[in-house]
Amino acid sequence: MQNKQPNVIFIVADQWSTAMADGSGKNDFVQTPGLDTLAEEGKRFEQSYSSYPLCCPARASMFTGLMPHNHGLIDNEEIIEHQTGEFPTPDNFLADAKTMGEAFKEAGYDTGFFGKEHAAGYGWRGIDEQGSLSYTGGGYLAEGSVYDTIFAKDAIDFIKKDRENPFYLTLSFINPHDICKTLGGPVGGKNISDAIFFCRNDDEKFLRNEERKGLPENFSDKYIEGMIKHEDYMYKELEDLDENYWKQFISTYGLLIEKTDWLVALVLDQLKKQGIDDNTIIVFTSDHGEMMGSHRLIAKTVFYEESAKTPMIIRYPESIKGGEVDNRNMVSTVDIMPTLLDLCNIEIPDGIDGKSFKQSCVESDAFTHEEVFCENYFSRMFRFENFKYVESLVYDKHYKILIDLEKDSKETENLFNTPGYEEISAFAEKRMQEYMQKNNLTLEFNAKNLVKKSA
Repeated sequence: MQNKQPNVIFIVADQWSTAMADGSGKNDFVQTPGLDTLAEEGKRFEQSYSSYPLCCPARASMFTGLMPHNHGLIDNEEIIEHQTGEFPTPDNFLADAKTMGEAFKEAGYDTGFFGKEHAAGYGWRGIDEQGSLSYTGGGYLAEGSVYDTIFAKDAIDFIKKDRENPFYLTLSFINPHDICKTLGGPVGGKNISDAIFFCRNDDEKFLRNEERKGLPENFSDKYIEGMIKHEDYMYKELEDLDENYWKQFISTYGLLIEKTDWLVALVLDQLKKQGIDDNTIIVFTSDHGEMMGSHRLIAKTVFYEESAKTPMIIRYPESIKGGEVDNRNMVSTVDIMPTLLDLCNIEIPDGIDGKSFKQSCVESDAFTHEEVFCENYFSRMFRFENFKYVESLVYDKHYKILIDLEKDSKETENLFNTPGYEEISAFAEKRMQEYMQKNNLTLEFNAKNLVKKSA
């Protein structure tokens, strides 16, 4: 039986770099047939960003349509618990907002969530089924390689059920997050080889017996002052690593990408077997990216494209033309909830920050999202036209950074108020001030300063 309302499958990878794979096929480093199929049958948005390139804040934005300063998850849940002594909930630090799961459940959908939640419960609210195990956390040294297959199997079993209602399903993978914090050795006494024996020596091959690929083009380009907090422990561990170790890191990351893509492909195959693929909306995205050696950096949180950008592919044969690429609309994790509700003709909750880009999904030339703002714990980003503007506070020093992405795709030069960029600098600075004043923001988030709600 085919439902009149479309089914919804929301697939979330973790720490997926668009520089490694985005469905375009432009990078031959890895093979991603699952993602490539989605891109061929759906629409790919090339200017997609994380609301906050860190797991919990970005995921909470996905499931609430709120920016981090409004949903309250301004750091990872475990950091907030460590700093305040309390796990974040709507009773203390979080917003009591309607979630995507609750909205679909109220609309008559069967709901399921399988995989990594790591959003202080926002992802689980309104969910009927959670499968074999519930997991919230980062993913560290091969947890994803163990659990992700279980999550995919649970999702497939959910899809196969006979039902009268349409379904909303989140499949949230841990990987390729297993790469996180494993470079360099001193993190917890662990390194990549503790998690996986792969490309350890110069003469060991990569996947399919290939030579390891080269390093990113901007591997040797120094980061712009003010873009990172350079004294953070994860950066100080990287200084003495040789290029072979960096290639090992990137090769291992590619392996995790391919494993995650294989699971995506299994889900797509099951939809076709059930005969419901045409009536199912599929979204593939990630909470954030991965620096992957660019500027000799790892991990996320910062506003370089490798970290802040996310894949965004939406497939819905009944309404969205396959194979299209949108490189104009600047969308965000905060826009996912209103867009999915809008595509299903479900009322969008009042007061959310996200804005539906349904029109840009279904119309080839629609331009609905001309700017995007992003947040992290020490800076704010404004992305518009061909430019990126970042204001940061790094060890009490205030930075203003303007990058011309068209002329400087490797992001190596701060052009703020340099000759020829005075006018665009003034515009970006003013727009950032307006955003921060409207939302009563400063340049920093600090979990230590969270104030518990009044009883």
